[in-house]
Amino acid sequence: MTDRLRLLLFTLFLLCAAANGEETSYFLLLYTPGPSWNEALGYEKQPGLKKHHDYLKELHLNDQVVMGGPVVEDTTYDALSAMLLRTGSLEEAQKLAAQDPGVQMRLVRAQVMPWGVNMSSMRFVRRRPSQPIEDPDKSFSIKRVDPESRLNISD
Repeated sequence: MTDRLRLLLFTLFLLCAAANGEETSYFLLLYTPGPSWNEALGYEKQPGLKKHHDYLKELHLNDQVVMGGPVVEDTTYDALSAMLLRTGSLEEAQKLAAQDPGVQMRLVRAQVMPWGVNMSSMRFVRRRPSQPIEDPDKSFSIKRVDPESRLNISD
C-alpha cells in the first residue's frame, strides 16, 4: 500500500472517529488487488471479474451501494475501486463485502470503514419507491427541497 493511500485511509478513519459517536449507516468499501490478481492480465481479463461486477450491480439495485466506481488509473494508488454502502451496521457491511465473489475468489481484497457522511451536496435517494406505484405511467416529480441545495427527486 502506498504512502498516499495510507494517508487517505488514515484521514478517513479520523473523520469517522470524530463523527459524534453515532452509529452510521454509510460505509466506505475500498477494493485492492487480492492474492489471485494476475498482474500480467489487464483489468478486464481478470478471471471472475464479471461475477464481482454482477454482485455489485445487484447491491446497487437493492439500494445497498449508493455510488461507486473505479479509482482513476494511477500508479500511486493501490486501490481498484471504491463504493459507498448504505446498510444498517458495520457487521452487515462486512458481511456484504465477504459475500462478494471477487473477495471469495481472492481476486480482490475489501476493506470496510464506517463513514459518518455529514456534508454532501447531494441527497441520497432510494432507487426503488418507498410505496408501490399504482399507476406505472405516473411520472416522478422533481422538486427543490432546499433553495441552496441541488435538485432532489421525490416519489
